[in-house]
Amino acid sequence: MIKNIIRFGVFISVFSISVFFMADKESSGMPVDETRNVFETRQFADVTYGDKTENGVTFQIDKDKDLNEDEFEYEGAVYRIISEKKHRVQLVKVRPLKYYDGKCYEQEAYVYKGDVKYSVYSIGYKAFSEDGLKAKVDVKLPSTVRILKSECMGVNISKLDLSETKVKTIPSYLFVSYEGTRNVTPAVYEIVLPQTCKKIAGYAFNKCDNIKKLIIPETVTKIGYYAIGKTCREIVFDGKVPGGMVYQKMKKTVIWVKEDYYVDTLELLIKQVSLGRCEIERISKDS
Repeated sequence: MIKNIIRFGVFISVFSISVFFMADKESSGMPVDETRNVFETRQFADVTYGDKTENGVTFQIDKDKDLNEDEFEYEGAVYRIISEKKHRVQLVKVRPLKYYDGKCYEQEAYVYKGDVKYSVYSIGYKAFSEDGLKAKVDVKLPSTVRILKSECMGVNISKLDLSETKVKTIPSYLFVSYEGTRNVTPAVYEIVLPQTCKKIAGYAFNKCDNIKKLIIPETVTKIGYYAIGKTCREIVFDGKVPGGMVYQKMKKTVIWVKEDYYVDTLELLIKQVSLGRCEIERISKDS
């Protein structure tokens, strides 16, 4: 009986202290209820967030995340300042892609932190990746983008348009190819490369088995080991075929080349075919 009375007294004391602490938080302006709706309207960096409509897409923006000192949020996406002097940022996490199902997400070229304008210079690791995302989304990147990090694109990106970017190198493992511990095939079926591209790194399109046709700009002079998936049925070269093509896992692939480079391409690849290193259905002249 005495023990129960003591326990009840301790409970009342703890409850009183909790009520007092919450009241103190309210008077100081600190948030009290941490279980509030994460899609509530809020104020951050001089911009009011909540429901937002862009290009006919209405989406909600969640409350403050744990951001690093050099990061900030702009219209639902998270950016990291990589050059204060040149006003450049890296996209760390895109706004929720589920609101763009069947649509094209066009990344803005410039964002603001307060009154300061920054250009979106690079796309960070897993910036366009969302676990459990069911939506299929096309992505178009702006002319300010110069750098793509490995695995910056998620498995649910259907089409990637890099035509307006100034990217010089396509990195290894451009697309995430796993969810948790499970390997998955990225949904991407088309990639438009920029005319500034000079190198496609090894395993760039690793496991991108839905890409059936790839157009390589004439600016590309280097292609790394196994950069192009074995399921790619057509590869069109706008210029000279790089030597790295001998290290691709091609299988029944049709290669289109300009007439000026036809003989050189034959000499480059026929030996690899004879050694059984790749299967090329034919090499055709692209007029």
